[in-house]
Amino acid sequence: MIDFRFALRQLLKSPAFTFLAVITLALGIGMNTAIFSLINDLFLKGLPFQEPERLVILQAEAKERNLEQLPMSVPRFWHYRDGQTVFSSFAADSGNGYILTGLGDPVQLSGANTTANYFDTLGIHPSAALFCRRKK
Repeated sequence: MIDFRFALRQLLKSPAFTFLAVITLALGIGMNTAIFSLINDLFLKGLPFQEPERLVILQAEAKERNLEQLPMSVPRFWHYRDGQTVFSSFAADSGNGYILTGLGDPVQLSGANTTANYFDTLGIHPSAALFCRRKK
């Protein structure tokens, strides 16, 4: 207890050092927490999908031309989807860039076109709204 009182008196004698030590500790703890949260979300937690071990990605490529991850045409997707008997569901997405205009300066956004069953296949639900409407 005597050592604690001595340390407290020393800290009160030099407020600049105390302030710097407290700020350094706060920044260190904050950065450590932020980095751990990022690593935990990206690497330690599992994917937020139902049964992620059963998900498969099907991509087109042309090795003779050194082209990988080519976009798949819609007719080819239909061919694979209709001809397969292995998968319980078959969905597709295609990443795109969009320009949002209207109010103020145009803004470039990233997005994706998906099949109507995309979220059902992944076992998740869109958080903001219903993006795809199925034709009945």
